[in-house]
Amino acid sequence: MRRLKEFLRSVIPADPYQLLFLFGTVYLVIAPRLRWWPHGLAAYRERLANPLGGQLESLGVLFLFPIIFAGLAGYFCCFWPGEHPTKRILWSVCLPALAGFSLTLGRLLYLTQPYSSVLESNSSVFHTRNWMESVWMLESGFHVFMVGISLVVIFASRMAFGIATLPLALPQSSIVGSHDDELWRRVKILIWVLVGPLFILVILLDFLTVGIPVIVRSHLPAYITSPWFLMGSYVLAAFPLGFVLWLAGKKLWQIVRALLRSPHYIYLAAAVAFPIGADIVLSVGHYLVDRTLWAAHDFGRFDAPQFASYFGVPNIWLFLMVFPAFFEEMIFRGVLQTQFLRRYGVYRGLFLVGIVWAAFHFSSDFRFSGASDFAVVQLLGFRLFVCLSLGFVLGWLTLRSKSLIPAAIAHTLYNVAVYSNAGPPFPWKATVRVVLLAVLAVALFRWWPVDVEEDQEVDGNTHLPIASPKVGPSIPA
Repeated sequence: MRRLKEFLRSVIPADPYQLLFLFGTVYLVIAPRLRWWPHGLAAYRERLANPLGGQLESLGVLFLFPIIFAGLAGYFCCFWPGEHPTKRILWSVCLPALAGFSLTLGRLLYLTQPYSSVLESNSSVFHTRNWMESVWMLESGFHVFMVGISLVVIFASRMAFGIATLPLALPQSSIVGSHDDELWRRVKILIWVLVGPLFILVILLDFLTVGIPVIVRSHLPAYITSPWFLMGSYVLAAFPLGFVLWLAGKKLWQIVRALLRSPHYIYLAAAVAFPIGADIVLSVGHYLVDRTLWAAHDFGRFDAPQFASYFGVPNIWLFLMVFPAFFEEMIFRGVLQTQFLRRYGVYRGLFLVGIVWAAFHFSSDFRFSGASDFAVVQLLGFRLFVCLSLGFVLGWLTLRSKSLIPAAIAHTLYNVAVYSNAGPPFPWKATVRVVLLAVLAVALFRWWPVDVEEDQEVDGNTHLPIASPKVGPSIPA
């Protein structure tokens, strides 16, 4: 327990109050992707008949753009606060966020209140209680925004009094190796692009592949439901990540290229066995539980559960997810992992890469989401748990095999298992799958641990951390 506390303290910012700013920024990033318009509340026809009302009704999404900008600016301030960080936060984060919130709330108030004279009572939901209570009755988009902006303002006030600091930094004791400052600056730029602006490119691709056909035909074209569209979507998903690799530059690309090598067959077998094995354990365990319950309560009344029904073959098109998975591995295990391990060591490095990987998925997790307030916290926690557990397994595969190919295979098979839902569902199935991966990660690093040796040169000027086994059972390298 003491070692766990020391480890957690080493991966928490040197100024713990920076977590307030981080959590606030994350909430600002996901707030525009949640439901804002109250469920069951309709705009008045008289308002929509008005030219202003019609424009407000159709352009409502644009009012959320200042909040999106505020979230991206918050991530930017984490790394580059400038000479006057408090002013930068107030002008680039708080002001746009409050502007977007005011526009969105004003639009809602205008469209949902009927025309009335000063002598008539108004039955709008906003007049049933005081203003703050009325806002809290709205959907999760408002709630998440209010929590996020509150955390940012609290941190900014502490910074104004000299109690909190930026940029984001871990304790000096966490840094175990030297690092090229220019290379590390480029890594920080990559992190900011991954967790922030990259989703804009994704939205653009979605507009080109779905939005334009819908606008032209006024309905969803038939090809959107075809396997060819699914294939195109997976291939197009690689383009944003390819842009990130281009942004990484020559030195970091050389590191990725050095890891594009053929691994030992043992690690290829492990890459296939880890995700498939987890699903086999799930299916067999589910069958045994159902068989036991049948024997105890339903023997002679119903047919016994059929073992074969607990397994299934996934859709062949799902294996096209190898494209985005492979590009993700090139970035997170190829670029970020090698740099984080050199700077923070094996366990801290893998942990921090998992955090960045989770933040990269926040935008897609909450896309067009109607999640409740509790579901938002639940989804954030689950995403962190998934990326940390799977990240340690994929990191182990990359370090031991000295190749990205096993991690890409394991990543693809995990995604296929998640999206195929082979076998009968049961409560907490996704959580149990991730728990099995977490147990696997602990076992791998306990009995087949790795360590980073002296950096080896790649192409004469780029350094690549190479893992070697410690004491314990060995797997051929």
